[in-house]
Amino acid sequence: MSSARTWVAVGGVVALVALGVAAASVLAPAGGDSANGSVPVDDLGQLAGTWVVVNDGSAPAPVVGPVRLEVQGDRLLAETGCNALRGRVSVEDSVLVAGPLVSTRMACEPALMEQERWLGEMLSSRPRLELSGPYLALHWGEGEQWWLGLELTPR
Repeated sequence: MSSARTWVAVGGVVALVALGVAAASVLAPAGGDSANGSVPVDDLGQLAGTWVVVNDGSAPAPVVGPVRLEVQGDRLLAETGCNALRGRVSVEDSVLVAGPLVSTRMACEPALMEQERWLGEMLSSRPRLELSGPYLALHWGEGEQWWLGLELTPR
């Protein structure tokens, strides 16, 4: 093949790739979907219900007791495995805004007290939210170094 034909063939391939990228960007779902199918949370109503922790692989420490988050209207109940945290909650730009949170005051074993501490810090730190089907991810910490995965429980 001559060099002119090679350039025409390469140009055609580049044009087809560019056309495919343009089509994909036009046909892609709106709303900031990420590559893994997660979408940002736009409304507090999307969080209504009870969520249980199912993935703590990127949390500050392993989850050692049951953790549930329940959202009813603009109220949050967080069961930390030791005490419960309660307060008002809202969503702003896919960020959870909670607080001030009040807590029960039972003493628990040290691992559960530590879990309660970092869960309270996470909820107060305005974690970024993502939904993927029945799963909710909360991202927080410097550079979003921490991540916690929850699953919506059936009603």
